[in-house]
Amino acid sequence: MEMELSGTQPQLQHAGRGDRVARTREAIVSSTLTLAMEGEVAPIVRDIAKLAGVSARTVFQHFADTAELYVAVLGRVLTNLRGAEAQPASADSELEERISEVIGQRAGNYEKLLPMWTFVETLQRRSSEAGEQVTQMYTDNREQLAECFGQELTTLPGENRERTLNALAMALTPESWIVLRERLGLTVEQAREEWRFIVKAIFNGK
Repeated sequence: MEMELSGTQPQLQHAGRGDRVARTREAIVSSTLTLAMEGEVAPIVRDIAKLAGVSARTVFQHFADTAELYVAVLGRVLTNLRGAEAQPASADSELEERISEVIGQRAGNYEKLLPMWTFVETLQRRSSEAGEQVTQMYTDNREQLAECFGQELTTLPGENRERTLNALAMALTPESWIVLRERLGLTVEQAREEWRFIVKAIFNGK
């Protein structure tokens, strides 16, 4: 019995260390995300460490530099967005219902993203990895729209199909939501209605 205990103790200690490392890393990422959501374009390590309850030195034990940390935060945000949009509207439902569901999903997601969009834009200009992640977000968005509105798109000739899909993908972007909410000063519901008008106009003009 003693031999079994002595054999498992190092494994338990290693597992415990691994859990602590994961918790610390999570605290750092979450704290950085919180600051970004509060409008910080480039959260500084001192503030991140204070919020996470660790030292600045600990932050750099987990991340080579702030760029690596910011990319990890962006990855978390985009993963959450993909998860929220993982269940597209049923392609068999009425067009009006699918439009409402697609707009509802994206309006909810982009409203959450709104406070930290400057952080995202700045990071993607500074990091090729971040730029690739953001590009993938737009690719995923376009593919989801193609699936959701497949029955309408398949009735169109090839060139019109692609142009209609591109118009939908361009209309339903974070930037479009930002223009409606911040530049035009619309409420969430007003912005949703404008999106609905735009999407219907795209299909009516196809």
